[in-house]
Amino acid sequence: MALMTSARLGGVLFLILCIAYGVYAGDITLDYWSEQEMFNARSMPYLIAIAGIFCAILLIVIPTPKTDWSTALNLNWLPAGLLLVLMSAYGFLLEPLGFVIATILFLVTAFLVLGVQSVRAPLLVAATIAMGFWLLMDKLGIYLAPGVLPEQLFQYLGVAG
Repeated sequence: MALMTSARLGGVLFLILCIAYGVYAGDITLDYWSEQEMFNARSMPYLIAIAGIFCAILLIVIPTPKTDWSTALNLNWLPAGLLLVLMSAYGFLLEPLGFVIATILFLVTAFLVLGVQSVRAPLLVAATIAMGFWLLMDKLGIYLAPGVLPEQLFQYLGVAG
């Protein structure tokens, strides 16, 4: 019998997590017209669960050498932690600021956290990506809310009624 290494234990825990994720993906409610579609709201969660189960089985089955944690401890973890905080802030700011403004702020700040020196290039890239994605979603008929603050500003200026 093979020894239970930390990688195998992690694989077992990851396998349990992915199976539970796949089971709960079945609870995602579907609109009447999308129930018979090949790709719907459950498709990506099912694919993620299947890929996770496959990776977990590989972790369990394939033998792993002893891990040298000294290299992982010497990495610069501050940007990774800041990006996690930034992603959480993006989720909270999405409703009040709207998709376009929140996405631009998120991307510009992420570029700066990752070490880009100037602000002009990240601002141009972020604005292009946010507006391009918003236009794509608009053409596909997917509504992205403009946000509470922009709507109030537009009403104040008399632009939107």
